[in-house]
Amino acid sequence: MSATVAIAAGLGSALAYGAGTAGQHAVAYTGTAEAGRLLELLRNPRWLLATAGDVVGVVLQVLALANGAVVLVQPLLVLSLPVAVLLRSFFGAARPSALDSLNCAVLVGGLALFFVLLGEPGRGRVIGPQATSWIAIAAVSVGGLAIAAMRNRPPVPRAVTFGVVAGCWFGVVSVLIEAVSSVWEGAGLAGFGRLAGLVPLVAAVALAVGAYLLVQIGFQLGPLGASFPANLILDPVVAVVLGAALLGEHVRLGSGRLLGYLVCVALVGWAAVRLAAPAPHDLQTERRAGTPSLPTG
Repeated sequence: MSATVAIAAGLGSALAYGAGTAGQHAVAYTGTAEAGRLLELLRNPRWLLATAGDVVGVVLQVLALANGAVVLVQPLLVLSLPVAVLLRSFFGAARPSALDSLNCAVLVGGLALFFVLLGEPGRGRVIGPQATSWIAIAAVSVGGLAIAAMRNRPPVPRAVTFGVVAGCWFGVVSVLIEAVSSVWEGAGLAGFGRLAGLVPLVAAVALAVGAYLLVQIGFQLGPLGASFPANLILDPVVAVVLGAALLGEHVRLGSGRLLGYLVCVALVGWAAVRLAAPAPHDLQTERRAGTPSLPTG
């Protein structure tokens, strides 16, 4: 395991995801969820270019998880939001304000505090196909029930729910990628011809595709502040919890550290909501022009 490679790839993944998020939301946001609209996006050059950023992000994330622990790599991805905010002006929004910069600093500070408390985690064990199956089934079942319960609710609460479910599923995917990378390292492509290798691969791909579609629907339904912060925060939280509980990755605990972790989540969550929320003047412009606004502090 190379922590340097893991951190570098994780940071690169956050940069790519942030660029993709800024571009995708600018194109996808309509205020309603339309299946036909998702198909139209496949022919939109701006959306495809932004999606290419996600593809790069996935490759770098897999590289990071192949070289580092889930509890080290996944929290780095919260940096994708400051990246999206800093790149928003390329998609027609105003330049980041001084308050945006302050909120970015709070988010980075909360993340830095987390890593100080965490120390250097060791890479854990790999979960087997039976545990993988149960985790995937539980994630799909709970997520599906949550989405069904919000079926007739207004767009913004539905967008929040999509963000919550997508974040949880992405967190699960990061744990499954550990199993997939272990199979690849041990047996190469032939390893996926056996049940022990095929199950985590299929589960990871299915949950990742499902979560990605939920993100795009959430982008259609509401402003970035509705779906993205929940997705952004729950992804690393679920990944860290599962990494410690299922993979046995070392997370230093104790009453003081547990309180510190909660403070980190609070700081990052508060800053994420502020960064993703559209400013009043952007909302007024959006209502007059009928076009979506991008996040600003």
